[in-house]
Amino acid sequence: MDDYSIFIGRQPILNRSGEIYAYELLYRNSEENFFPDINPEQATIGLLINTFLSVGIDQVTSGVRSFINFSGELLAQDVFMSLNPDQVVIEILEDVEITSALLRRLQMFKEAGFTLALDDFILQEQYVTYSQLFELVDIIKVDFMQTSIEEKHRIIAFLKSYPSITLLAEKVETEADYQLALKSGYDLFQGYFFAKPDIIKGAEIPSNTLTHLQIIKYFQNDSQSINQLSDLIMRDVSISYKLLRFINSLAFDIPRQISSIKQAIMMIGLNETKKWLQVLMLHELGQGLRDGRVKALIELSLRRARACELLAKYKRKPNKDEYFLTGMFSLIDAVMQRKWEDVLPLLSLSDVIMDTLNGKPTEMSPYMELIEAVEHFNWESVERISRHLAIPKKELSEIFLQALHWSYGIENEAH
Repeated sequence: MDDYSIFIGRQPILNRSGEIYAYELLYRNSEENFFPDINPEQATIGLLINTFLSVGIDQVTSGVRSFINFSGELLAQDVFMSLNPDQVVIEILEDVEITSALLRRLQMFKEAGFTLALDDFILQEQYVTYSQLFELVDIIKVDFMQTSIEEKHRIIAFLKSYPSITLLAEKVETEADYQLALKSGYDLFQGYFFAKPDIIKGAEIPSNTLTHLQIIKYFQNDSQSINQLSDLIMRDVSISYKLLRFINSLAFDIPRQISSIKQAIMMIGLNETKKWLQVLMLHELGQGLRDGRVKALIELSLRRARACELLAKYKRKPNKDEYFLTGMFSLIDAVMQRKWEDVLPLLSLSDVIMDTLNGKPTEMSPYMELIEAVEHFNWESVERISRHLAIPKKELSEIFLQALHWSYGIENEAH
């Protein structure tokens, strides 16, 4: 499962009282605590996907805000406007060129409620040319390791004209650095003197490359409907999981009420869902399945999902979408190698789905027992449960054949 591990670096930012004000989130691709050789755009996209769509921002930061680095190219992308401004501080990298177009973008972020920070600040000519930048910026980070005493004095003098800006001392390594920052009027502090970045490790769920290609093709269609998109997402356990994690990232107090993928898309909005999926497709396309065990579990999850749905449809159940999600996530603990009690709170599923997955008896329980009996070739149990549910053998056989075809992406549309 190591091939599917994901990593997020996290370093606390403290206020004058020594309390955690925020975390800076850092891209990592292993447990080795350093920035890998990857360009800034890829790093930030990977970090956002890992944080918001895989692990979940609620799990990473426990409710405090997170500083995330943005290059000029990423600041131009509309997709990131859907981030929650109460959760994310947009940290503008030091090599970003300040232009009128960038200032307009930053104004949009400000109007949306985001806090803006300048990273590794030193006085540059462009800051004099575009002084209106300092009417938008909330926080300025000064590298205490690399910045000379003279430059620190010049920065303090320059910022006297902008009293609303908060100063953050980063790379504070010693007690002397910390005392100097306190005396100089800094209110926020970050560095090894307080804490090294720690690594949060999670499990990635591998995606289906065929589904990715179909979703990209969907984006190119002139007519795009929620039904089409939900049908595609339902073919991929990984994307379905990330969609539900994204909902949890948008609001911590959302009730456990998701009963279908279509409902999840409607809750986020079709346009926002499409934006996130486009980022996800570009990030993950081509990362093929490497672990045979995980691949088998995901195929089995998809078969279960479709079989559950078809059984519910045959029995004229009004909530066949809930049956589908129950089957789809019935093996998520094994896929992620985590306990049920750790996984289920991450998903905003309806109570009946949660209860079924937790092993409590529900209307869905006998259907899941039937599916498991078929998988284990336990024909005595299959006979008993199918008789109890009044599902003829011929119909049962047809349902499981359809589920098998669908899980391989070759469903016979005539059925």
